[in-house]
Amino acid sequence: MTLRRETLLAVAGALLLLAGAFLIIRSHGPMRDTRIAGAAVRVLEPTRLPAAGTTVVFHGLASNRVFMQQAGQWLAAQGLRVYLVDAPGHGATPGGFTHTATLDSSVRVLTELQRGGRQSGGFQVEPAALDPQRTIVVGHSMGGEIAIRLADYFPVAATIAFAPAPMVFPRRMPANLLIIGAQFDFPQMRASAQELLRAAGGSRTSLEDFRERRAANGIVVPWTAHGSVVLDSRAAKAMAGWARAALGLTGPPETPRGQPWTGEFLGIAGICLLFPLTTTWIVRIFRANSVGEKTSVPQSLTTLLTHWCVAALLALSVVSFWYPQRLFPFYGGGYLACFLLLAGIALALLFRKHLRGVFDRGYRPALAASALGLLVLVGFGAWLNWQLTDVWMSGVRWFYFVPLFLANLPYAVAEEIALGPPEGSRRAWRFGTFVALRFVLFLALLAGIFIFLSGQVLMGLLAVYFVTVSVGQRFGADALRRRTGSAAAAAIFSAILAAWFMAAVFPLS
Repeated sequence: MTLRRETLLAVAGALLLLAGAFLIIRSHGPMRDTRIAGAAVRVLEPTRLPAAGTTVVFHGLASNRVFMQQAGQWLAAQGLRVYLVDAPGHGATPGGFTHTATLDSSVRVLTELQRGGRQSGGFQVEPAALDPQRTIVVGHSMGGEIAIRLADYFPVAATIAFAPAPMVFPRRMPANLLIIGAQFDFPQMRASAQELLRAAGGSRTSLEDFRERRAANGIVVPWTAHGSVVLDSRAAKAMAGWARAALGLTGPPETPRGQPWTGEFLGIAGICLLFPLTTTWIVRIFRANSVGEKTSVPQSLTTLLTHWCVAALLALSVVSFWYPQRLFPFYGGGYLACFLLLAGIALALLFRKHLRGVFDRGYRPALAASALGLLVLVGFGAWLNWQLTDVWMSGVRWFYFVPLFLANLPYAVAEEIALGPPEGSRRAWRFGTFVALRFVLFLALLAGIFIFLSGQVLMGLLAVYFVTVSVGQRFGADALRRRTGSAAAAAIFSAILAAWFMAAVFPLS
């Protein structure tokens, strides 16, 4: 790719970033971040005053308050004051995640909001007390389960659950319960939602049912999955309509301003278009340019798949029964990091004859890779944290970044050795091989869930994120390797992205 073409792409990327920022800014009403009962909370003010009521929103496992922001903007457009709450070990809330700690934290947040006008952890709680009769709780996945179970602690005007996790039903069914399911959700989730609706007495949606606080309904949003359902505009409209009915508000649901979802993806596309020119300049700044890379004869796909299966099964047999939780204190993330570390070491031993050639370009490509990886981490983190999800690293998460990077590095090196240089005639073969090798790893992780019963449910819930990060690693590493001729630089870049994903997404435990 010529410098002129990269410059044109960068200009287009900058324009897309500006357009995305404009759409996101238009969607943002008054909001602020605070802490309530020790939890990080983002408060969205209603679009019109006085407020018609209050909504408290709880996210799912390995999620955060920013991920629920679009749902919150729909609720704020209905005239509700919205509180988006981070669970313990998630987002900006300190502490370690357990299900019990999450439920306790949710109860404390609601209690402090109901009391009003009190100090909590040095922060002022809302001056006006929360009225349970004008309050709606909303949750997604684990947060949906929490919202439903809160009926035993804090009865409210309505409860709305997106794809709620399987649960032990509360002693008291929530008032005015709406369950929003996803067409392509996990079978256990769909079955649990249907059983919950039956326990609530089936579908009842008349005005009299809402007045008597006995309304209930379940809907399934077509072409949505477990994670995407909470971002779907059809689901958001159904949520807003149910909230209005529960509070006795007349008229159709109000649509929030702006197009934040469109703006977010325009910005992501813009950053991707800026990446080639940024990579070229960082390589030049560190004087890590290379005229080429020695061509290696790739091993057959059958041989590579055999190596990967052996390494994956070896790693799985260890981590399914033991891994150092203190070294990687992330719920699910420690399991994944140890799995990749063990698989990477096994593969590095299998490729030990090729290891010396990986590091024959000196230290400059490694410095360029480190700078590029950290720049991507900061740039993407800041953009995603604005509207889509909180992946901005906190101090505690930074502390574990280096161990996670080192855990991912052996596998990244082995993968670069197996794939060889990104030559034009071999690009299709390389990418197909890359997909096949990553698929072997993912099958092994799923086997840990269904065969060894490891309980690592996040390996399935985060499948879409694994795919997205994997593709980003591959394209970014290839771009860097073409410019530096260094497999080590490509491996360092991949390991930085993998460590960021584990440190930012998985909850602290």
